[in-house]
Amino acid sequence: MTQIDRVRDAGQPQTFPVPQPVMSRDAADNIVAEALAKWQATTEEDARRVATVLEREFPDQARPDDFWHSESSVAFRDFFVWGHNHDFGHGITRAGAMGPRHTEITSEALRLGMLPENLKGKQVLDVGCWSGGDLLVLAGLGGQVTAIEEHPIAAHAAQRLLGLLNLNAPVLETSLYADKQEWKEQFDYAYCSGVIYHVTDPMLLLRILFAYLKPGGDVFIETKGAAGEGSMCSYSGTLEKGWNWYAPNETALGRWMVDAGFDAKTVRVYRRENGRLLACGRKTSARALRETAGFSRPGSWLEGIV
Repeated sequence: MTQIDRVRDAGQPQTFPVPQPVMSRDAADNIVAEALAKWQATTEEDARRVATVLEREFPDQARPDDFWHSESSVAFRDFFVWGHNHDFGHGITRAGAMGPRHTEITSEALRLGMLPENLKGKQVLDVGCWSGGDLLVLAGLGGQVTAIEEHPIAAHAAQRLLGLLNLNAPVLETSLYADKQEWKEQFDYAYCSGVIYHVTDPMLLLRILFAYLKPGGDVFIETKGAAGEGSMCSYSGTLEKGWNWYAPNETALGRWMVDAGFDAKTVRVYRRENGRLLACGRKTSARALRETAGFSRPGSWLEGIV
């Protein structure tokens, strides 16, 4: 990265363009529905069998519809609740704590051109897949998906679900922070929904995603958002159920992405009606970290040109 590039990005206005719709909501909803329909059982018997196996092997430890409002103080890794609502086919379903967010978010991303409607031939990284809702949409769009999930039970549930559906998509039980240098420039698209505000080092997360993307690769971020002018984020940590660390506003999220290496001219940020944020950006070329002072992996490969 040249000094001119550094100055250009550092001087970028403190606002980022809002993406414009490329299709209707109905069209986007239909694409998501068709993607998920590929993984529904062909017979009611098979649908019931898969649902029964998952209920038996991965029972909910709290009611999915009220877990986030319950008084339980159990740490994240010590509980399991199914993630997104799942339709096994033939009217057999399982409710999840995240409800239909995987369909709502992917549909919104498609509508705004932040998620390609065709991922055929693309290597896709899904960060924080939980029990696999987002993963099924991405794979249904044609992507060859690799997923990361740090919650051990959720990772195993997703692995079991994919096995029962005969979907070949590895799910790694690991933290994104356990970075893999062998993944450098391996992915065309990185999908990271409902994750970045749950981590204590959002800049490091984005830098790792930047390193994993090929030049020309795109990242998608969905997160809880803070309100307010200027570059700011809210912090609640463990005081708020859900281990919500740093929730950015539009400017903060955009600047995080730029400072992690994404081209400032490609960053787009959108605030949904529910107040949460969607963002996308592109790795136009391999770049060294813009500033290494205070970087939480001093001397690591992530500081160099990746």
